[in-house]
Amino acid sequence: MAKARVGLYGTKGDALTRSHKFCPKCGAGTFLAEHADRRSCGRCGYMETKAKDASAPPPAAAPKAKGEGKPAKPKAPKPAPAAAPAAGAPAAPAAPKPAAK
Repeated sequence: MAKARVGLYGTKGDALTRSHKFCPKCGAGTFLAEHADRRSCGRCGYMETKAKDASAPPPAAAPKAKGEGKPAKPKAPKPAPAAAPAAGAPAAPAAPKPAAK
């Protein structure tokens, strides 16, 4: 099934112009997708970043999440593992050995 090519081409007089770049890895016919900060190829994964415009205003800062930017509270130490049986206490019974033939 053919994909829509609307927006990839424009006309200037009688001439047809391309509005997107071709992928340098895949070659002619494979266009790069235009994103706000990059161009990417959906076929091979090639990506290139766009140059930042110095006259553009900086992006608005995202609101901070609750507790973001505060130092972390120290955690309480974990309790020690259960101690081994005291010396002189009876040891756990050993598993019986199989009888020799």
